[in-house]
Parts: sequence; C-alpha cells; structure tokens
Amino acid sequence: MTVRLVEEQTPPVATSKKTHTRQHDDGSRILPCMEYFVALARRSKRPDLVHALVERVGETSLPDMGILARTASGLLSVSGRKRFFQSVAHLDIATHHRIEQAAERIVLMDDVHGAQAVQSLLNHQNPEDAVILESSIDRCSRALYLYLLQNNPESGVGQEPRFNQAERLQLLYRQEKSEVYSSHYLGPKGVEPNYDTLINEQSRYRIAALFKGIAPDQILIERFTRRDPGGKNPNGQGHLHVLTAIFNGTTAHFSQVADGEVVEHDEPAAMSVSFSWEPATGALGVFCEEKNLRMALATLFRDIVLACDGEIGNMPMRQFDIEPFLIPSILDSLKSKKIDDIEQISIQFLKIAQVEEWNTLNSTGHDKRKPLVSPLTIGRDNRDSREIYHVARELHGLRDLSGYVMQKVKLTMHVVKRPERPAHRVCVEITAPNGLNDRRQTESDRKLVLAQLARLGVCREF
Repeated sequence: MTVRLVEEQTPPVATSKKTHTRQHDDGSRILPCMEYFVALARRSKRPDLVHALVERVGETSLPDMGILARTASGLLSVSGRKRFFQSVAHLDIATHHRIEQAAERIVLMDDVHGAQAVQSLLNHQNPEDAVILESSIDRCSRALYLYLLQNNPESGVGQEPRFNQAERLQLLYRQEKSEVYSSHYLGPKGVEPNYDTLINEQSRYRIAALFKGIAPDQILIERFTRRDPGGKNPNGQGHLHVLTAIFNGTTAHFSQVADGEVVEHDEPAAMSVSFSWEPATGALGVFCEEKNLRMALATLFRDIVLACDGEIGNMPMRQFDIEPFLIPSILDSLKSKKIDDIEQISIQFLKIAQVEEWNTLNSTGHDKRKPLVSPLTIGRDNRDSREIYHVARELHGLRDLSGYVMQKVKLTMHVVKRPERPAHRVCVEITAPNGLNDRRQTESDRKLVLAQLARLGVCREF
C-alpha cells in the first residue's frame, strides 16, 4: 500500500500592518491669529453654539457652516473642523479679532474653577439649562452657552448677566489655590520668529532632551500669531507670537474597579510648554510647570526659533522687585501711581521671611553656616477693611517689617469697564525675583498688569 504525504498548505502570514496617515485640522495654519477660537471649536460638543458665536459676534451669515454644525453629532470630525476653519478664514481681520476676543473669555473658563462657577449658575428647572447640564456636554460649551445668553442673545430674548457672574465666581474659587507660574525674559527686539519644518524638528529634539523619556516624534508643536486689529503695524506683522509644545510629560494616577477589586493605574498624561514672544518689546514669556527648566527653554527659543547667537546672559530677565512692600508707604504709591485703566489696587497678602545664619556640621565634621528661613504669611479676609500693615500690627505684633525678606505679594487690581468687557478684578501674585502668575489672564489684562507694575517701580527691565 502506498501512503502519500500531503503537505498542508498554510495561509500566508501578513508581514506588515496597514498604516494610517495621521489627520490634522490645520487650525493653526488656516487661522494663525485665532488661537482661542481654534481651541473652542476643537473642544465644544455643541458646534451649533460655535456657529452661533461666529454669526452673532461676527455679524455675518455662514449657512454652509450652519448645516455642518447642525448635522454633527458631538465633536466635529477633523475634516469638519477644517471646513469650519476655512469658512471663518474668509472673514476680515476686524471680525476675526471680535470672535477671538469672545473665544478667549470662553476658553479661559475651561478649568476646574470655571466649570464649577458655570455649573452653579445653571438651573435644572430651566429646560434649556437642563440640556446644557447633561453629562455629554463639555465645559467649554456650557461657558459658551452663558456667553451667548449675555452678550449675543437671539432676537427678542433678554440679556442674562450670568457669564459675568461666572467669571467673578471663578476668581473667588481659585483665589486661595496654588498657581502655575511663568517666567519672563528680554530678548533681541525686532526679531521675527522663524518657522519651518526643520525648526520644528530641532525644537522637538531640544525639548525631548530636557524632559527625559520623551520621544521627539511624540511632541506636537503648534504656533499662533495675534495681530493688531487697529492697523498700527503697516507691515501686518504679528504683535504676539505663541508657540506651544504638547507631549506626554507627566503621569496621571487614578483608581479603577476591576473584578471586584480596586486597581491603581499610572498612565502618561499630557503637559505643555508655551512661549509668548513680542518682537516689538523683546518680551519672552515661558510657561512651564518645571520652574528650573524655564531658563533652558528660553535659551532654546532664542537659539532655534529666533536664530540668534550669544550667551544666555545677553538675554536678561525682567525682574520683579517686591522689597518696597516691606514699607507701608507703598500704600501711597498704590493710590497715586495708578495707570488709566486701573481704578484701585489692594494688597491681599504678604509672605515674609526671617533669615538667620546657623552653624551646622557637614559630613567631614567641620562647621558650616547655613541660612535658616522662617516664613510667615500675613493675609486678610476680603471683608476686612483694614490695610495689610494694620493686620500685621494688630494680629501678629509686627510694627516694622524692615528686618524681613519679602518673598511673595498678592495684589488685586480693579480694572475699569471697557467696550469689550465689563469692569473686573485681576489677581496678581509676584514671587521674587521673576515669578509672575498671569497665565490665566487675558492678553489685555497681562499688558495692563505689566504696565502698572512698571509704573510702581516693581517691574524692572535691564
């Protein structure tokens, strides 16, 4: 008997996976002057409200955008956002500016304090509010809803001032919270940034070298340009350039129930590094949670984006001298040296420190003198009408602060009403020598703060 051996035919194994080209909505390329509007369109799950904002604030009609927004379910797709941005791009510069101003206020409410403030002002008994309060609606859309009700309601509908209330509540909610600080430097004036593919690649590698464990190809870099709508710059050059790098540089910890047990997870989470550059003044702001890396990041921006030579010492810092707050006479300056748009300035708290020299033994057994810093925070309640120095005398027994070192000052500046927004307060924390908390203020507020601090002699450029 003959036995045949039949070789079994196995199906071919796929040797490669099908790759997909990463899509992008090109928001920063199509609308380089509208950073906040691009962010709003990306985050909002109610594109119909974004469309309403464009038409009402821009005083224009974009029916194609309206059809796209009404037929979308939740977030716009990448291709949908791209068409959205292309429609807005055809509007004039003045309209872009008005829409961007509105979007800036809305996006600035998209933090935990802003979300808490907005939600507290929405009523479940109101049918329209109830829809906005559904869990599927995002924070930006809720803030956008209140903004439209207040500033651009539908025809025949009365205005509701709830958005202004939400901004005030947001300030109260975060007033006592710790803030992320930024550092400010001075660079070569008049230099326009250079952006191209090579510059982006070089920036990615330099950032990856500073933040260990970050792959350069996993860093997303976007750039925006805010232009002067008043036409003061005849060349049309941007008066403020913003460059942001986003990457998984931190870790998010959360708990999850799995199979009846609580499981702890540590997953990569996104963080950002941002640069703001004003060619006219040479002012460079570096926004990063890692304070010790800001100088290196400023050097990176100068070397690569500005393509300038020289040591980092040639790009000196803008420093904040807060020693004058040790003397009560600063109160007279706060009253007599206000700039036009600032109505009142008050001191919320002072953080002072007593520094002493102590003898300690080092590892070799020799005496070594080390400073011993004993900090003290002097604060007052918002309802307290006393000046901060009266509080220091009456509650802490400090009649003279001249023997202390001033570490931090928190001020409240009352900004007068302007056509684009109501009167409001701006809280400013200054930490010597160059810590300034201004990341969450609008661009106009940031300029007012720096101008006021310069008038007081607190902000020095050298």
